[in-house]
Amino acid sequence: MLSTPSPTPLPSPTQPQGLKIHQCQDEEAADLFYSWATRVGWNPGQKAGIRDVLLKTDPHGYFYGKVEPSFVIPDPPTSTSTSTTSITSEPKGQRQEQDQDQEQELRVRREEVWGKGRGRELVEDPTVISVISAIRFGDDQAWIGCYITDPKYRGRGYGVSTFNRALEHVCTSSNNSLTTRKSIGLNAVFSQVENYRKSGFTKASWVNERRRGSIRDLVEVQEPSLAGRIARGDDFGEDGGLLVLLSDERVDWDQLPGIEKQYTGFNRPGFVKDWIRFHAEHPEDHRVGVAVLSTQETDPVSGKPLVLGYGCVRPGFTSYRAGPLYARDASTAKKLLVKLAVEVLAADKKDPLVDVPLIFDIDIPDQNKASVEMFDGIGWMNTMSTQRLWRGDVPPYDASGCFGISLLEVG
Repeated sequence: MLSTPSPTPLPSPTQPQGLKIHQCQDEEAADLFYSWATRVGWNPGQKAGIRDVLLKTDPHGYFYGKVEPSFVIPDPPTSTSTSTTSITSEPKGQRQEQDQDQEQELRVRREEVWGKGRGRELVEDPTVISVISAIRFGDDQAWIGCYITDPKYRGRGYGVSTFNRALEHVCTSSNNSLTTRKSIGLNAVFSQVENYRKSGFTKASWVNERRRGSIRDLVEVQEPSLAGRIARGDDFGEDGGLLVLLSDERVDWDQLPGIEKQYTGFNRPGFVKDWIRFHAEHPEDHRVGVAVLSTQETDPVSGKPLVLGYGCVRPGFTSYRAGPLYARDASTAKKLLVKLAVEVLAADKKDPLVDVPLIFDIDIPDQNKASVEMFDGIGWMNTMSTQRLWRGDVPPYDASGCFGISLLEVG
């Protein structure tokens, strides 16, 4: 994962010569941000998540920097070498037909991901040199993410100008009047923490740890007994809870925003419900959402079972991205994680995604020691860390129930 450019504010409001910051329009954001994130080795999940959830949360929160053609810096020449590949004759058998079928399926899936979005021309435009998202959650909170500047243009003020435009956006309300948001957050690679402090992000909460592990190993080696019980639909007793899909009518979605607020401090009910809907209503796309329901307690408002925890997973670019994973305790969290794995393996057996490895990536808070111990126990190592920083107040939260955040790019 490449480090993001320095966010240190410019000494004057003047933008670098030749640069203009543009606000993405509609589908432009989904195409542009998916492409840039994958280009630098990030793993943003399906492009539909940007289109169907993040854009809906704040349709005006995506920006890109564009330079005049005369300011374009050409790519350095690359050395090319000629190699000779030995090709042996091979009968056109069943294996070749399978390979051709897989290649065709991969082409179709990628075309489904890209579609004919209006941002394709921006993706291929050499004058686009930076991107950033700045998503507002109501009038009190916001999150800055997806901050990338083309390495050729770093150190010239282009990235800083892009970052300052994002800050300007989150300091206005939905009707474009000035407002003072109580909490503006971002996740920073450690090499840039001091630079973000200069932009006012002086308060830290937890460190995110990117844990990675094999889905099949979790089910067949680490937790075969639990996976077997889950696959059979066994009852976990009083009050081990009832494992169900989030699409189950017994799940009270109105409880879920409150769970996220308790464990992370985010007050964004619209985002939570859209995020849940994105995972619960499209099993054909290998998106899965699960919950543990109490068998003894009910919600006083809806009368439905109390939700003890829930989790989601969706295909990404180099793995499946899991998150959130919220639970009252480690036992509930592990049930949710294994249930997600069981569902993904079942979907893969029915309709394999040939271009997505059977691996989970999940970002966990280091402050939740039970989560750290759980993932250590199943052998999922930390592959990347980021610091969670805030400008303004750190919203109150109880990390003991956060075993995995929703999405690094939106907090």
